[in-house]
Amino acid sequence: MMISLNDDQKVQALLVELQERYNASHKMRDRSTQFTLWLSGMAIGLAWLLICRTEFLLTQRIALTLLIAALFVGALVFILGLRKGFQNNREAIIRSERALGMHAPGVYLKGTTLLPAAYNKTSVRWGDHFCTLCIWLVVVALSLVILTWTCPKSTTPAISPAKLQQTKGE
Repeated sequence: MMISLNDDQKVQALLVELQERYNASHKMRDRSTQFTLWLSGMAIGLAWLLICRTEFLLTQRIALTLLIAALFVGALVFILGLRKGFQNNREAIIRSERALGMHAPGVYLKGTTLLPAAYNKTSVRWGDHFCTLCIWLVVVALSLVILTWTCPKSTTPAISPAKLQQTKGE
């Protein structure tokens, strides 16, 4: 059974839907940003450990590289999942905006559209929010892998316990 709505009810339903879609869009962007900041904080902590540690065994370097790769892949899956949801949400926003005439010239403003033409497109741009986050995650992961394999060696020679005892005895 289909419910019959008059034009005013349809407009109200569209406005409610549009508001919900806008809220969801903001939440997805915020969640992805917070997640990336959280991972960046973890990366700073790991980078500090890598810089302060004098030397790692080969097995430790391999394990750290695998950990970094696992975190990177997991982060990309999460961010790309949010991006897909964001794109679907964006398409729903545009459909609602079109139904309300927000992209049609002259409906709200004389001779022009209410919203810019760019708002009527769902094409992914190089510099969009989610591309930027993915690029940042690549930079962080590469930096950590480089630090893992080139972490500084100790520049001060290690003092053997026998040498230390001899120095104390004198």
